[in-house]
Amino acid sequence: MSHTIESKLQLTEVLDASMRAVKRKLLPLLAFSTVYRNVALKGNDEFAVPFYPLAPVGSSVTRTPNGSRKALASATTTESRSITSWTNKMQAISFTAKERARQPQFNPEKHGQMKGEALAYDILGDIFSVVRASRYNSTTIAGVSSGNFDENDVGDLRTIVANEFWPESGRSLILNPSYGTNLLKQPQIIDASKRGDGGRSFRDGVIGEVLNFDVYESAGLQTNNGAPFNITGEADDDTFTAAAHPLLNGDRVIFPTLTGGTGLTAATVEYFVRDVTTNTFKVSATVGGAALNFTADVTAGTVRKYEDIQGIAVLPSAILIGFAPVPPTPAIRKELFEYEELVDESGLVLQYYHFADPDTDEEVQTIECHYGYDVGDEAQLKIIRGLLA
Repeated sequence: MSHTIESKLQLTEVLDASMRAVKRKLLPLLAFSTVYRNVALKGNDEFAVPFYPLAPVGSSVTRTPNGSRKALASATTTESRSITSWTNKMQAISFTAKERARQPQFNPEKHGQMKGEALAYDILGDIFSVVRASRYNSTTIAGVSSGNFDENDVGDLRTIVANEFWPESGRSLILNPSYGTNLLKQPQIIDASKRGDGGRSFRDGVIGEVLNFDVYESAGLQTNNGAPFNITGEADDDTFTAAAHPLLNGDRVIFPTLTGGTGLTAATVEYFVRDVTTNTFKVSATVGGAALNFTADVTAGTVRKYEDIQGIAVLPSAILIGFAPVPPTPAIRKELFEYEELVDESGLVLQYYHFADPDTDEEVQTIECHYGYDVGDEAQLKIIRGLLA
């Protein structure tokens, strides 16, 4: 069947469907209020993102009767951190004139939805890659399997953050779908008579708010585990050697295999990296703890970064995120068949490029996004881990 949809309408449907899919999958980013979208960068790739660290408890001052308020006041400053690293992520299709002529009926909306969802998941994967024990290492709940994660675990998290004086507004949970689904299945959440949401939890799979946490699910949340790599141990000083290893101080690791190493447990116990150099490291039982001394040295084996992140509890300034499109210059735009920017009400921008190469008889269309991210306030994120087998 020939294409009967007018080309401009096809473009509109592809872009609209892509934007809907991207926004739907990027919903977990709503947990971070410091997402600055559609920022025009001029001169360099850097802009400062304001963030709001937790106010220290005990910083209030006591005013004596008739004392000066002004003398006790300190200037209020907004802290900021810079985002300097930017990624241009895109989804693209290409086809020749022959392939287009042989294509079955074109469904632009479905095409845009699939491309948009894939783009959003890849963006989330990038952003959540910053979550690791070396950066966010504050107290959290014990590891729990997906089948046992329920409102009691959320309650335990609530107790922990309350004891750390997290403000009651802006608390969010972002969960791996298996953890989110098990939480959703709990009677207190899925039962319409108890939730008072008219059955929306059951009908639409929406968890909503649980114990003062706004709950989001995302398959884009990364476990941030690494592949095992070989190590050797050095006699007497409990230092492990692995050329150009990827570990940072504070990373959580396990040892899948070991030869020697009495006092070091393989596979089932987590350790934390310390004293990192380019080719060596030591480990401790806790983040920042003393290096462990083993009664017999490791002669060979493997180590693996094993964060096993299945969820995070966050406040808005935990991660800093920015979206900043880079439009083509006027000269480049003249060479394009089409260029469009689709901006939603929040300022999130998708860019659409359409061009062709007559020499190869190939036509290319891309949907893309420019974004940057960085660690914010480490005290505003707690990692939820799986149960180490």
